Amino acid sequence: MIVCYCCSRSGMPAALLALEEGGLDDVIVREVPCAGSVEQWEVLHCFRQGAEGVLIVGCLLENCAHHYGSEIAARRSVVLERTVQDAGLAKNRVAMVHLAEHQAVRFRRAVEEMRATIREQGGQA
Repeated sequence: MIVCYCCSRSGMPAALLALEEGGLDDVIVREVPCAGSVEQWEVLHCFRQGAEGVLIVGCLLENCAHHYGSEIAARRSVVLERTVQDAGLAKNRVAMVHLAEHQAVRFRRAVEEMRATIREQGGQA
């Protein structure tokens, strides 16, 4: 299972378009007002609940409605990646993707890349 925290302005519309096309049954989408609002405890809780990966999906850096939200989320995703590794999980289980609301293909590609990483490491995705 891959949990995606999606910005309501860009990530969520792209995720919904991608979900309509099917093939994302292992994806749980959670809408947030801004990717920068995703807290470390929320991501860690996902892993405790059985997630194999977490994607944080935010606006393109130059189009962030909250000005610095996508930058904050990108920095936080790097810290979270180190944190989950310190907790004993494999590498590349937390990722950030920046996209526009119409970029469902880019959303799907990010999910597929995470699935491939999980499979290479012996996970279920």
